[in-house]
Amino acid sequence: MKHVLASLTCGTALLAAGLLSGCPEQEPVATIESAAPQLRISPLIGGLGMTVDLSLRGVNTQWQDGDLRVDLGEDITIGEPTVNGPNNATVPVTIADSALLGYRPITIEFDRRDAEGNDISAASFTLRDVDGFLVQPGGVSITPDRARLGETLTISITGFNTILQEGSAWVDMGEDVYVNWVAVQDETHATASISIDQRAEPGWRDVSVRNGQVVYTAVEALFIERSSIAIEIQPENGNQGEVLPFSVEGFNTHFDSTGTRETLVDMSSSICVNEFWPDCQDTVEPGGVVNVLAPTVATGTMRISNGAAAGLYDVRAYTVERQDFDGNGVLDPGEFTILEEVVLHEGFEVRPVPIDCNDNPGVGFSFSVSRSIDNDTCNVNENVSASAVFYTPLDPPCGSPPGPPVFPYDINYVINPPSGGADCPTTPTCDAGPYVYLESELNTITLERQENPFTGEIRYTPDRQLVLDDYKFGYVAYDLWAEGSEDETQIPEFRKEDALFTLPSDFELLAPQLCNNYTHDPSEDLVVEWTPGNTYDVAGMSVSWSTTDADEVAWQIITLPWDDGEHAWEQEYWEQMPEGGGNFGFGAGVGEPKWFFDFGDGPVGLENEGRSGLSYSGFMLVRAEEGG
Repeated sequence: MKHVLASLTCGTALLAAGLLSGCPEQEPVATIESAAPQLRISPLIGGLGMTVDLSLRGVNTQWQDGDLRVDLGEDITIGEPTVNGPNNATVPVTIADSALLGYRPITIEFDRRDAEGNDISAASFTLRDVDGFLVQPGGVSITPDRARLGETLTISITGFNTILQEGSAWVDMGEDVYVNWVAVQDETHATASISIDQRAEPGWRDVSVRNGQVVYTAVEALFIERSSIAIEIQPENGNQGEVLPFSVEGFNTHFDSTGTRETLVDMSSSICVNEFWPDCQDTVEPGGVVNVLAPTVATGTMRISNGAAAGLYDVRAYTVERQDFDGNGVLDPGEFTILEEVVLHEGFEVRPVPIDCNDNPGVGFSFSVSRSIDNDTCNVNENVSASAVFYTPLDPPCGSPPGPPVFPYDINYVINPPSGGADCPTTPTCDAGPYVYLESELNTITLERQENPFTGEIRYTPDRQLVLDDYKFGYVAYDLWAEGSEDETQIPEFRKEDALFTLPSDFELLAPQLCNNYTHDPSEDLVVEWTPGNTYDVAGMSVSWSTTDADEVAWQIITLPWDDGEHAWEQEYWEQMPEGGGNFGFGAGVGEPKWFFDFGDGPVGLENEGRSGLSYSGFMLVRAEEGG
């Protein structure tokens, strides 16, 4: 098609004068010819059994309904094309389960029209070889397939001829799309939580699902929209050990604190939000509840542990709806549905503060004997160990909340200890000189400084392999003696007398015989027998059996028996435990005396306590007899 641009100089002048005649005829001075149509197709890949929506984007195409015709061969069925505009259309194609694998030509034909919709010619495009359509054995698709900048959402993954496996499957969507977790339901179905960085590049993304060495790719399967949901935090940084008020401002967010709705902010368990230790260490709820001033404004107070690792932390804002899932009439912690989750990746910086190990340090030290029983051979493997670590305590503290109170002796109880560990930072360690000694009237155990070249952590371990004769049974008192560091900010030379005691007697576990898959029937009492250890007022015994049920919930039965050589665990406690294999532990330990370092400039703070003892460990099955 050619458009004629005539000179209008004369016509314009005569028209201005009110005359429409007398203008000489003009020859055309320029012509413009329409460019040839161009076409882009996506995706150009699919798996056996999949239905794929081909997206056709054209230039100079002027499509109308009924224009498009697509051919991919006999074993790929072409659905009815949908024309979304003159330059945009989608065509569903279904790949047969028995379709030939590899590249195949794809042909697209359509009628060319001018701007007024008049037919002017036919156009045909054929893409071949590596530019054609690739049929693979397996493929994946995701739902939903659109996300906003800053959004966190859960996607469903459907596989075709895939073999997805829990623990092996992972998802990749390119730069600035973070995958929080992947859960596999079966070989062809999985779900994944993804977070779109609010600074990500909008547009189409390929989605790759990796299962071991096999990768399934869905080309241009996720579209990141330009609309966004975002948060910012002020201040943007803080120091280790600092307490700071903060505010979170959102864009298109829905912070809420009405009725059963709340908004929580989480920056890891090293930074407590509107909470004190140990509440902020739990993993039941993310972060702490903040004060909502508006759907886009929330405030709170953060407490940064002085042991928080220096660096950048993600800031996550959750708006939740609390619901009574178990129907007990109480909204228990963790009973909620997440309505909205927004992540500011690496949005808050924790800055390091120099640590003075001379001010309120602590020390963890121990001297113990452990005996593990080999399940297959019944051999008892013995290990004698000693160690010492000097450190600066975390403030606020980090770790699991304190355990249950100690019940009277010879009382059994069943507990569900928390599974997993808190996300605690590494405790800063201190230098106490080249050597630390455990020194008694009978012998001296030399502990030599060991420094991790990557982390800088300092530990003190024996300078040789220890044997049983090094552990002097008989209420032997050991002094803790450190040569001291030449650095004034580290631990100076000191001696703490009678800092640790040994057990009076080397006792033996007589029953049960923990080998060859020793099995206990939960309908019967379990009798534990040993030669007495002659424990005293600050030394006690404990017996425990720990396991995990099918739902990964931890279980433990435990008691503190008298040191009289025999204890019976009543069957009523075993009947509460899930059947299966678990770890049996039996031992005695000394946990006294307790004392403080008192050579810093600050107030005396951390209480120290050494550990000494002997323990047995082995495998035990709990299972009812057949027919029982």
